[in-house]
Amino acid sequence: MLLKRPPPNHEHASFIALAVLTIVVLGLVALMPVSWQEAFAYQRYDFSYWQLLTAGFVHENVSHLMLNLAAVAVIAVLINRSAPPTILAVYLLLGTIGATGAEHLLSKPPALDFVVVETRGLSGGLHGLLVGGLLALARRGDQWAVWLVIAVTLKVASEATLGRPIIASGTVENVAVMAHLGGTLVILLAVGLQRWVIPERVAGVS
Repeated sequence: MLLKRPPPNHEHASFIALAVLTIVVLGLVALMPVSWQEAFAYQRYDFSYWQLLTAGFVHENVSHLMLNLAAVAVIAVLINRSAPPTILAVYLLLGTIGATGAEHLLSKPPALDFVVVETRGLSGGLHGLLVGGLLALARRGDQWAVWLVIAVTLKVASEATLGRPIIASGTVENVAVMAHLGGTLVILLAVGLQRWVIPERVAGVS
C-alpha cells in the first residue's frame, strides 16, 4: 500500500502531555544544586558537547524560567495536533541544539561587539518548535501559519543583525539573539530536508 500525506483536516495525537512533561522537567532542573546547573549551562571556555542540549534546560533566574514555561504552554496550544508529538519533540530538541551551537559559533566578534561566554535557556529551542509546528500547520492549508513563520524568521534575522532583541523581556541581561536565530534556522533546514529529500510517499507491501 501507499502511505500518503494526511488530508488537511487530519489531526494528530495531542502534544499537550509532552508539553506538560517539558514544564515538569524544567521545574525539576531549576531545583538542582547550582553547581549542577552550571555544568549543564553552555560554557565557552569549559565546553562539553552535552551542553548543546542541556543548556536549554537551565535558566538564569526565576523570571527567566517562568517566561519560558509560559512560552511552552502558549506554543503547545498554538501548534497542538499539527504533527505527531514525537516529531514536535524532535523539533524542540533539534532547535535547542541548533540554538546553543549558534551561540558558540556566532556570539562573538564580528557578529557581536562582545563574546558570550555562557548561555542558558530554552527560548532558542522554543523558536524551533514554534516554526516547526507552524510549518506543519501550513502544509495542512493554514495560510496564517505561513505568514507567522515569515514574521518569526524576519524577527530573529533582524535581532541577529542588530545584536540585540527588538523587544527586551527584562528577565536576563543579554538576550541570546543568536540562539533564537540558530533554533529557527535549524528547523527550517530540517523541515526542508524532510520535504525535499525524504519522499512524501513510501511504498510498502500490505
